[in-house]
Amino acid sequence: MRPLIFLVTVCCVACAAIAAEVPANVKAIINKTASFGLGKYPISFWSYTNLTEHGKHMNEAEVEEWADAGFTVPQSPSFDPKNPEQVAQTRKILNWCQARGMKLILSDPRCGARWLDNAGKLVVPGDYTNSVRAAVAQFGDHPALFGFLVGDEPDAAMKEAFIQCYRIQKEVAPKLHPYANLLPYFPGIESRAGTDTWPNYLDEFSKKSNPDLISYDCYVQMWSGQSGWNSYFENLRLYREAALRNGIPFWNTALSVGHYSYRCPSYDDLRWQFNTTVASGAHGVVWFFYYQRQPECNYRFAPIDEHWNHTHTYDDLRRIQKSFHRFYGDLFTRIVCTKVMFNPTPFGGGEKFSPDDLISRIAPDTAPVLLSEFVDAKGGRYVMLVNLSMTDSTRVALTFTSDKVRFFSWSWQGQEREGPAYSSNGCNRDDHGLTTVDHYLAPGQEAVYRVASPATGP
Repeated sequence: MRPLIFLVTVCCVACAAIAAEVPANVKAIINKTASFGLGKYPISFWSYTNLTEHGKHMNEAEVEEWADAGFTVPQSPSFDPKNPEQVAQTRKILNWCQARGMKLILSDPRCGARWLDNAGKLVVPGDYTNSVRAAVAQFGDHPALFGFLVGDEPDAAMKEAFIQCYRIQKEVAPKLHPYANLLPYFPGIESRAGTDTWPNYLDEFSKKSNPDLISYDCYVQMWSGQSGWNSYFENLRLYREAALRNGIPFWNTALSVGHYSYRCPSYDDLRWQFNTTVASGAHGVVWFFYYQRQPECNYRFAPIDEHWNHTHTYDDLRRIQKSFHRFYGDLFTRIVCTKVMFNPTPFGGGEKFSPDDLISRIAPDTAPVLLSEFVDAKGGRYVMLVNLSMTDSTRVALTFTSDKVRFFSWSWQGQEREGPAYSSNGCNRDDHGLTTVDHYLAPGQEAVYRVASPATGP
């Protein structure tokens, strides 16, 4: 699948140079993301709460904490649609979200994917469409409603019914954005998903569902050392390629809660997951999960613990997400990733860094970094650099290819400005007029640039 991404990238380079059209698939992703109406990068969480047990906690102060932590499209508690008090409380949650510029993924039991076993075949119940209509009649007019939760990780047996439930939601409420989460890829999972290859699995869902986005979850990056990195970056690559093929954005669910063999993420781990997700082309981040609710197995240090207190995870996410919004605003909703390169070692079938028309050199050549390229709807070009070490700061320099290059970054006030990124350690020009920008990046820290030159356009 990499040749497709290469063709898109080459096309974007040529288009920028002659001010021609940006590829339709890139524009489609930008337009779809804009249709979400969030104004900021989509950040969500899995909630797993319900108003029957947890309703006393779901007040305006709680919603304010979602917003203060930088979430833009949180997931609601589940509720009983036959209970007038819970319906009214859900409406209040929507109101509180609207007042803070957030939209809500509504966990309405009437809209969750359902199926019946009919002579060995899973089929959608006959009342499902009317159930969705009832939910839309009750909440569909609210401007803070993003869409209804469809479900999570459909396997081969339930896949067709799951897809049908998604289509029904879109048919009943075409302006809403149903949220469905798919399986991550691991070798041998094809039979569980009912497919022969993972690209076919993602293309089948995209073509049959006509979704507004595709989403998945992967947590192996929180195994010891780098043992899960190949799977982590392979999933990001496979979903990015599928997003480009089908002209739709993708979201990645990353890990915020230690459990099983996954360690409890530190601040550096959380920032590493966030920035590698963004740099790999995802147009949204979802965290698994937000509320601990009660002790279970070895799950620990959710953002809100079993006593309904903030943990360090909440504070860490808040700092990462608020800073990202403050620097970049809606930037990453308006650009699409066309190229991802690793230095010095590629992971997950990815591409090793090689010089191109934007960046001619990474120094030292042993610096462990991810370098991604993006394009906007007018052909503008961008790069994002991320330190791939989870434990060590990395000093790394980027040399731009053109001696006439102008590069722009973003200030703490969120303003684009000409010059090095906030994480820069200085810059200089060599005897050939090429500019090199030096960085001292903490684990998972990023640098972002808009690049303009005679070759790339203004």
